[in-house]
Amino acid sequence: MNSQSAAVGRRQQGIALVLVLWVIVLLSVIAGAMSMTQRTGVMMTGNIRQEREGRALLSAGLNFMALMLERRNRPVEDNRWPVDGRLHPWNFQGHLVWVGAAPEEARIDLNQVRDDVLLALLKSTGLEEQEAMALRDAILDWRDRDNNRHAEGAEDQDYRSDGRPIGARDSGFLSVEELQQVLGMSPDLYKKLAGALTVDARQRTVNPAFASRKVLLATPGVTPEEVDEYIRQRQEAREQGLPVPMPAFGGKLFKNSMGTRYRLFAELDLAGGGKAQAEMVVDTRKRTRKGYMLLQKKFGKLGSLGRAILPEEEG
Repeated sequence: MNSQSAAVGRRQQGIALVLVLWVIVLLSVIAGAMSMTQRTGVMMTGNIRQEREGRALLSAGLNFMALMLERRNRPVEDNRWPVDGRLHPWNFQGHLVWVGAAPEEARIDLNQVRDDVLLALLKSTGLEEQEAMALRDAILDWRDRDNNRHAEGAEDQDYRSDGRPIGARDSGFLSVEELQQVLGMSPDLYKKLAGALTVDARQRTVNPAFASRKVLLATPGVTPEEVDEYIRQRQEAREQGLPVPMPAFGGKLFKNSMGTRYRLFAELDLAGGGKAQAEMVVDTRKRTRKGYMLLQKKFGKLGSLGRAILPEEEG
């Protein structure tokens, strides 16, 4: 009898020990989870703070560059932040922000672009002739005011057949982002095109002195070698303080003049690596109480201008 009681006691003690161990494990898991939650919260707070600080610095850089547009007609030697299509260093409250500007005419206006230039731009991304023609016609159908379908294009019926009840806009693009809604436009292709386009230049010509390689490659009939040679000549002229020459190709597509609209850039190196970027487009002909009229403003991963060489890096 005593031996049976002892055995029951040992079993009860064993069960109690297991329960205690389970309670300890459970409390450890809870404590670990709470600690992880706290660490995650601290990290999120830090990330949010860094993002807000970065945006504030980028906005300051854009606003500063807007002020520097007042000096755009001064000689380069009298202006540390010229409108030359490059980023220049600006120190603000202990932070180095890279700022720059270029005329909006350096990009191809999506609402004004010639049919042949649009086709050449699409082909420059790697599209075959037939694919490029179909997408070009779809873009033209999107922006024209009628419901007449171009040969390879897409009008309302085509959009409905594809499960898109809204159809073509039948009016000009309100933004470059709207291009993503055109039938046949893929996300990858849009990324290749976006940096070359605008809806704010409002002219058919392009300023070659500031145009990117991607824009220059949209010249009908041009070769990559011709474009690269012109970029080399352009850079050489800038380094020598000479006027940028007109390219030997392109004809009436190019016009070496600046209008009233400028795209401003700001770029910031992040502590953990990478860059924070922002850009905005302003119209210097129109003013509000806050300055030049703002046409658009973006933050995120954007196409960057080249950086000018810092004084200590020269030589």
